[in-house]
Amino acid sequence: MENNRKEKLKNQIWITRVSRINAERRLQQKQSFIQAINIYYSCITIIYSIMSYVNSDNELSMITIFMSISLLIAIMHLNSQNYEKKALLYRENYTAMHKLELALEHTDDTKQIEEDYCDLLHDYSNHITFDYYCTIKGSKQNFRDTNDWKNIRVKYYWGVIWRTIIKISLILLPFVLYFFRGVI
Repeated sequence: MENNRKEKLKNQIWITRVSRINAERRLQQKQSFIQAINIYYSCITIIYSIMSYVNSDNELSMITIFMSISLLIAIMHLNSQNYEKKALLYRENYTAMHKLELALEHTDDTKQIEEDYCDLLHDYSNHITFDYYCTIKGSKQNFRDTNDWKNIRVKYYWGVIWRTIIKISLILLPFVLYFFRGVI
């Protein structure tokens, strides 16, 4: 009975730890994408500003003003999200989780490990469900089978698809605005 309890706790800690690793990676990728998109939009805005000045294009001037204001607001908002700091907190948490996994290997008394695990869950913010889906997707087939991968798979791929659509939309938006500038 105690061995089963220990194995269950070991799996819980592992799932949480790897999900937090995925959360850190997701936040780092988000931070990198935000920095790249800020540079991209800044360059596009400069190019559009020059084009509107050279061509005396009032519609393009309006789009440039709209993009400048939107870029300023977006940068301020996204910088306030502190993705990099949150990623570091996830790293601290999954490192502590790893210490629990190692401690669990050397003891039969799971009570203290359970308490420490609960403390870590309490002290740090939780990862999102998509991070858990990434954990299940990245695990071995037998682990996937015991964790309902068939149902999770659809949710995982839907998460990947809509995140990709948002990124592509953000990249294409300046060109869409440019080509429809006379309509706006």
